[in-house]
Amino acid sequence: MKDLKIKKEEVLKSASQMIADKEAVRSYIKGKTSLQELDKKGIKLAKPL
Repeated sequence: MKDLKIKKEEVLKSASQMIADKEAVRSYIKGKTSLQELDKKGIKLAKPL
């Protein structure tokens, strides 16, 4: 039961981090955040071909 609780906490933590990253990328697209801010948060954008 303890393993299940730990995994649930890890999943919730990673899901909240993904939501925060998604909001940061949206603000970059809108021009409110710079690319350097995303790099500080550890978000790398793919370069288009």
